[in-house]
Amino acid sequence: MINYKESKKAKNSVLSKSKVVTIPAVEEVKDSKGKVVQEKVNESSYDIIKITTKSYSPETGKAVADIVVEYPLNEVERMIENATDRIAEVTAEKEAWEAIKADFEALK
Repeated sequence: MINYKESKKAKNSVLSKSKVVTIPAVEEVKDSKGKVVQEKVNESSYDIIKITTKSYSPETGKAVADIVVEYPLNEVERMIENATDRIAEVTAEKEAWEAIKADFEALK
């Protein structure tokens, strides 16, 4: 993933919302006698996060096609949860090493 926070600050990335329709809506259709020949179907859809980032040629420095990355919201939520779990693990590891160091220094 790109470094979105810095890229946004540099005005190189833009975030937008896009809708993906998995089942289009269908209106109810009746025949001339009033009998339903096509039942109403509600639309089924979900939102995705779209990040568009400017891209430049490393040889010439000229702008090339933008890079577009899409993420379903549930994937972003899962990535946040995973990062939070990793932070907790690394914090516990750091605290263990600090305890070892503190106990060692207390021996002097």
